[in-house]
Amino acid sequence: MATPATLPKRGKRAAAPVAAKPADAVPAAAPAPLSSATSLDLERFMGLWYKVAKVDEPQDALRTRERYEFLQRYDGGVRVIATSYDPLSNRWDRRQDYMAPVDAKGAALASHYQLTMPVHFSISRFGPFGVSYYVVALDPYYQWAMVAGPGPKSLFILSRRSDLEPELRASLEQLASSTSRLKAPLHWAAPDQDPPPR
Repeated sequence: MATPATLPKRGKRAAAPVAAKPADAVPAAAPAPLSSATSLDLERFMGLWYKVAKVDEPQDALRTRERYEFLQRYDGGVRVIATSYDPLSNRWDRRQDYMAPVDAKGAALASHYQLTMPVHFSISRFGPFGVSYYVVALDPYYQWAMVAGPGPKSLFILSRRSDLEPELRASLEQLASSTSRLKAPLHWAAPDQDPPPR
């Protein structure tokens, strides 16, 4: 019979592996703040803009692939060619409106090549009566514009490009939230580079 002195020694039990503590979650970087131009040069504002984000209103919730082309008229006003696609009817809608900057009382401005922000525009299709839009923020390089109107909850973002980086989207959402005009979440449109049919 083996004596305790001759019994094989038991090996030391291996220490249980210590579970690694999960690394502290890195907080998402705050979007870079955007600065807005203090004035709007009407001539620089001309050209093609894509509606890349909007607060959906009942009358235009189904419109997609929206874009606006602004063309300066001989009388100083602006012709607006708006196109959009209706997926339910599978057709394009194209309309032309007239746009003019106006003062606080709604009277057309005599000189309007440098307009102090925010800029009040009146847009009409027929006759002297129009609806109000306000350019409430504008990229100093005219790459995006934030527009409010005509409804009390209406707000949308125009861009020279239909596809924006996530960082720029986050910054624009932050800027929109900092205004008192954003009443509901912005809905972002899918990129659209194909021209509508003529």
